[in-house]
Amino acid sequence: MSQPKPASGPFTADFTYAEAVLADFETLYAQKREMTLPMRLALGLPGAAGAVYFGWMLYREGLQLTRVGYALICSVLLVLALSGGSRRPDGSTEKYRRYYLGKQAQFRIDEEGVMFQLEGQQHPARSKFKEIYALYDTDRCFYFVIKGKAYYILPKDSVAGGSPEELAKYMEKKCMKRFVHYDLKGA
Repeated sequence: MSQPKPASGPFTADFTYAEAVLADFETLYAQKREMTLPMRLALGLPGAAGAVYFGWMLYREGLQLTRVGYALICSVLLVLALSGGSRRPDGSTEKYRRYYLGKQAQFRIDEEGVMFQLEGQQHPARSKFKEIYALYDTDRCFYFVIKGKAYYILPKDSVAGGSPEELAKYMEKKCMKRFVHYDLKGA
């Protein structure tokens, strides 16, 4: 018995951005910006060891430009590890809330890429699959990152033209990236 062929698009969505979707985004964004314990260790251990070693070498053998540079780099790694990532708000989530809350949105995902039209926008935003830098998902939404802080936010329950699972497989294939899942229940 053959398995059903996965949907190949077009996938569409027509919905209004609700409070729950934007709260999901805010939680994801905050969690994504926090530095995990393995990341802290990966930065902190070499940073501490390098700062001590190169600091000792500078003390013992005198000032040498390369050792000063290495000591500074190791110190920066140590500071990053201790800071735990940027917890300061950068205004991104507030902008999304201000521009998206209560607005009608339309998505179309097909062979050409992703098209997103937000109520009040004169022209739709379009991105080819190669312009999507990262794929994230939560239990509630898909997130397609198109620039450093620019996200397409797509609630899973609004997907038409196939199931959310089929859309995920389609996007992974087209973007040649895997989704990174964020579990927001504990956050």
